[in-house]
Amino acid sequence: GSHTIVPPLPLPPPPLPPPPPPPPPVQSTLWGRLAPALLAVLVCWLLPALLYLRFAREGTATSAGAGSAARAGAGRHRGVLYGSLSSFLSVTAMAVMFPFMQVRRDALGCDALCQGGQTSLRSALTLVGAAVIGRASDRVGRVPMLWVGTAASLASIVISLCSDSLTGMWLAVVPAALLNQNFSVCKALFSDYIDEAGGTDADKAGAVGKLGMAVGFSFMVGPILASALISDYRRALLLSAAITAASSVFLLLLPTPSRLSRQQRGGGGGGSSSAGLTGFLSLPVLKLRGAQLLMLVRLKMALAFHMFAPVWQVSIRARFDFGPRDHAQFMGLVGLTYALSQGFIAKPLVRSFGDKVSRLLLLCILVLGGARPVALYTQSVGVVYACYVPMVIALGVMNTAITTAASRLAQKEQLGGFYGVMESVENVAGMVGPALGGLLARVDGFPATLAAVVCFYAAAFVLVALFFSTHVSGAAAAEAAAVVAPPS
Repeated sequence: GSHTIVPPLPLPPPPLPPPPPPPPPVQSTLWGRLAPALLAVLVCWLLPALLYLRFAREGTATSAGAGSAARAGAGRHRGVLYGSLSSFLSVTAMAVMFPFMQVRRDALGCDALCQGGQTSLRSALTLVGAAVIGRASDRVGRVPMLWVGTAASLASIVISLCSDSLTGMWLAVVPAALLNQNFSVCKALFSDYIDEAGGTDADKAGAVGKLGMAVGFSFMVGPILASALISDYRRALLLSAAITAASSVFLLLLPTPSRLSRQQRGGGGGGSSSAGLTGFLSLPVLKLRGAQLLMLVRLKMALAFHMFAPVWQVSIRARFDFGPRDHAQFMGLVGLTYALSQGFIAKPLVRSFGDKVSRLLLLCILVLGGARPVALYTQSVGVVYACYVPMVIALGVMNTAITTAASRLAQKEQLGGFYGVMESVENVAGMVGPALGGLLARVDGFPATLAAVVCFYAAAFVLVALFFSTHVSGAAAAEAAAVVAPPS
C-alpha cells in the first residue's frame, strides 16, 4: 500500500531570551542631594549678606550723636526677646503634632471631605477671632490677650486628650482657632515697645523680623523634636501641652507697655471716649485710604500665594517625583530662608530705603511675580531652589515692610484691631485661593492659574506704584509732623 508522508509539524519558535536585568539604581550621594539647595543658598544669599554688612556699617557710622543710645536700645527691648521666645515655644508646641495628625485622621475615619471641612472651619474661626482678639488687645491689653491665646491652646489639647472620637477632633479645632491670635497680638505689642523706647521704623521691622524668625524656626524644630522624642499621637499631645505651658513662663516676664501714648498721640476716634460695644467695634483707621490700600495689596498678594500652592504641589511631583524626603528638604530650606530673611535682611533693607518703602515693595513684588513662572516650568531642581530662595526672602521682607507701614498709620489704641483685620483678610484669601487656583487648573491647565497669579501680582504692583507714597508714607509723615508740631 501507499504510505502518506505527513510533514512534521513546525516547531514552536524558541522562547525569547529574558530581558536584561535593570541597571542598579543610582545611589545619589549626600552631596548630590544637597548640592542644588546649597548652591541656591550660596548664590541667592550672597547679595543680601553683602547688603546687610554694608547697611550695618552705615548704621554704625550714623548712630553716633545725641539719642543714638536710646535708639539702639529700642531695637533690643527685652519685651521683644521674651515675646519672641514665647512665640517660638507656642508654635513649636503646635508643630510637634504635625507628623501624627494624618495618622490620627486616618484612625478616626476622617476622609478628604472631613479634612476639608476642618480646614474651612479653622479658617472661618480665625477670620473672626483675628479681628475680635486684635481689637480686644487694644481695649483690654496685649499681655492679657496673649494669656487668652495660651489658655485656648491648652484647652484644645485637653479636648483632644479627653476625647477619642471624630467629634472631639472637630471640637478641638474651636478654642485655638478662635482665640489664639498671639502672632498678631505680639506684633502690636512689639510696636508698642518700640514706640515707647523712641525707636524708628527700622527698629519696628527688626522686632517683627525677630518674631517671624522665631516662628519660622519653630516650624522646623517641632517636627524634628517629635521624631526624636515620641512615637504616637497621645505622647505628642502631652509634649505639646508641656511646651505650651513652658511658653507661658515668658509671658510672666513681659513688661506691660505704657498707656500714656493714647493722650500723647491724640484721641483720634475709637479712643477711650468710646464705650460699650460701639467703642469696641469702632476702628476709624479702616477709613483711611492708606489702610484700605494695605488691606487690598495684602489681599491680592495672599490670593496669588494661595492660588499658586495647589498647582505647585502637583507640578513639582510630576516633574521631579518629589517624595517625602525631598519635600522635607525643600520645606526645610524654605522655612530656614524665611526665618533668616525676617531676622537679618528685613531691618537693614527697610532702613536703607527710608521713606521710599514703596520701592522696596515694588522690588519684592517683581521678584515674587517674576520667579514663579520660571519655578513652575523649569526642568532643573537647582533652578527651582534658586528661584524659591529669593522669592521667600522677598515674601518675608514684604510682610515685614507692610506690618511696619501699618504701625505708622494706626494709633496705639487701634493697632491690635488693625493687625487683626489684616490677618482676617489673609484668611479670606486662604479660604478662596486654593479652590480658585484648582478650578482654573482644571478648566485650562496650569497656564490659566499662572496667568491669574501673575495678574494679581501686577495689580498689587500698580496699586503700590500709584498710591503707596501718597496714602501710606505721606499720611504717616503728616501724622508724625502733626504730633511733633507744638500747638499754636
